[in-house]
Amino acid sequence: MVQRPVRIVGQSIPPKPTSPFLDIWHKRRNHVRSLPKINAVYWITLCAASIFGTNTGDYVSDAMGIGHLAGLPWLLVVFLLLIGADLVAEFSAPLLFWAAIITVRTAATNFGDAFHDFHIGFEISLPIVLVLFAVSVLWYRRSCVSLMKNLPTGGVYWLTMTLAGIVGTIGGDAASFRLRLMPLGTAALFFLLAGVVIAASKRKGGWTNPLIYWLALVLIRTAGTGAGDALAHAAGLPFATLLSGGVFVGLVIWFYAVIGTNVRTDPELVVEAERG
Repeated sequence: MVQRPVRIVGQSIPPKPTSPFLDIWHKRRNHVRSLPKINAVYWITLCAASIFGTNTGDYVSDAMGIGHLAGLPWLLVVFLLLIGADLVAEFSAPLLFWAAIITVRTAATNFGDAFHDFHIGFEISLPIVLVLFAVSVLWYRRSCVSLMKNLPTGGVYWLTMTLAGIVGTIGGDAASFRLRLMPLGTAALFFLLAGVVIAASKRKGGWTNPLIYWLALVLIRTAGTGAGDALAHAAGLPFATLLSGGVFVGLVIWFYAVIGTNVRTDPELVVEAERG
């Protein structure tokens, strides 16, 4: 019979070895600090980010001549630096969150377009990424109690965000060129669908359902692909990137720095620890 150790009343338990970095990691490993609230401002900014990310993805691969896959390691480094900066920052800087969103969206655009390099058609690439996205959403849903006013973010969140961008890239191109909606028609249709989902879920008590959140987000990603392509075709890729970037940065500064009502101030997150 195995005897369990007996703790004597009044005896103190020696603390586990720790360090300032480990303290920060254990407190914040399931989310970044600089999180916006999920409200109308968030959705508007996300729409602008989706368009800008489409243009930056095309600019990195085409205008800079890096290609669709060669730039992904560099984008990963940028993303990790942004997340690391947010983990150690002593102040809330929503620009770090939105910069990470743009980095992920840029990478997702290139990843989605890379299927064309290998001559993989929409009938193969789209179902594959849709299945992966659905699995990731369910995985995320298991770890999430409620979105409340804040975003529970961790590794699963960013994985799902990346897959949503890939689905949006491939889906947007398929709608524009396979279904012949053209980029502007794709943008109009999917922005409308996203608006309907967001408005309908708001009436039912807010955006607290992760499934509703990710459905709206992937629709916005798809619409952003069409809008970014339409803008690039009309104005040229360099000017389109500059224009969509200016609108996006302007919205972030106005909503999160000037107005400042959308910054997350509650340090506690209503989310279970991610499993696994």
